[in-house]
Amino acid sequence: MKKKLTKIFAMIFSVALLVTGCATVSNVYDESGKPIYFETPAFFGGQVAKIGNYLYYANGYTDASADGFDYNIASQTGYLARIDLSTDLVFDEETEESLRQNTSPENSEKVSDRFVGYQNQNMFAYGSYLYFTSTNTHKTSSLENDYSRVTLMRVAFNGDNLTEIYTTRFDDSSSIEMVEGSDGNYYYVICAQNSEEEYEISSIKIGDVLGSRVVLAENVESYAIADNSSSSKNVIYSATNEDGEIEIKAVDFATEEKRDYTYASSMEISFLDRVGDIVFYSADPANAEKEVFYKDLSSVDTNFSATNRFFSADSISNVLSVENGYVFISANGGLIYKTLNGSSVSLLSSDTTVKLLFERDGWVYYSSDTEINRISVVDQTIENIITMTSIVSGECGYSDGYVYFFAKLEETDSSSEEDSSEETETDENYYLYRATIDGAGNYQLIGKTK
Repeated sequence: MKKKLTKIFAMIFSVALLVTGCATVSNVYDESGKPIYFETPAFFGGQVAKIGNYLYYANGYTDASADGFDYNIASQTGYLARIDLSTDLVFDEETEESLRQNTSPENSEKVSDRFVGYQNQNMFAYGSYLYFTSTNTHKTSSLENDYSRVTLMRVAFNGDNLTEIYTTRFDDSSSIEMVEGSDGNYYYVICAQNSEEEYEISSIKIGDVLGSRVVLAENVESYAIADNSSSSKNVIYSATNEDGEIEIKAVDFATEEKRDYTYASSMEISFLDRVGDIVFYSADPANAEKEVFYKDLSSVDTNFSATNRFFSADSISNVLSVENGYVFISANGGLIYKTLNGSSVSLLSSDTTVKLLFERDGWVYYSSDTEINRISVVDQTIENIITMTSIVSGECGYSDGYVYFFAKLEETDSSSEEDSSEETETDENYYLYRATIDGAGNYQLIGKTK
């Protein structure tokens, strides 16, 4: 009888482990010894998160949209990791000081095997959890992998309770944002395809208790989601109604309350971006050429009359609020700074292919395949943050005076002096690095190499 009871308890314990998981690392405590708990979401650029003394991050990076992407191989380097930054980085005693910037620290820890190092990452801390996105691991009905889908996930800071929240299709026209709602709660707001040609907007309340997904709008043509500086906590969108006509509405993603907007039926409108309550859209009033206009959604006026012209182009993208105006990428690829009613200033020509990262103290940070730079919108001064052989442009995080990015390993003096007759295997993976945010030019490998 005793042996039977022992087996029963062993089975129960095994099931409990499968359901709850077991901690892979220690919990994180504040200065008073209490577990870290974020009353409001903490966002660090999307690729890292600072929780107590620990930096959480994707150890490496792989493009999940590339041909031949293999989840199992990518997750060997792109797993979720953390490192304690309250002390100096720890290196093997035999590692020379001059080689340590390209050497992995030894005090990093794996938090989860789940793959996190890829494009479309959206990482932040809220409550007792780290929220992040991962590629879909569920096979289709024909038993094929579909890595075009994105899975929203969360995990406790000690690696417990890894949870899949929702899996959605995701392409260049899709968006996933985390925004505060009009009810004071926080929501994932998702706009993604639900069929070959139609988009839908949905929301999921997050927090200690996760809500169910709510569909807010269907047949969506274009949209602009509120950010955390918006007073109107809604999504404005254009959609095709049952009569085949395009309507403009705004929907509150907490209450589902909708507001109708009007526009000239002869005009074609497409929403481009949104900062606070200012929404940018392209329109062709009076059958003229398309230009970019703006509208303040906090206004009682519900008519899109296309009278507030912003920029002479048919499209803009990646709009950031900087100083008294906005920085954006123009249709031809140039980097522009402009106030709402003032003249525009060209910061970078279209000859330079860059991606915007973030804004800090009037500096706009941007990246290319080999550099991270910053430019002042005041006097157009450009400062180099880092130059390396190969950088993943557009993917970064920032915390405590550092910008975090993915790059290939730099060749060191010792590696270049190796006997050229010996065949050496080159590590082509991308790993997490960091560089000081003020442009000092130094960098440090953080990710653990294979």
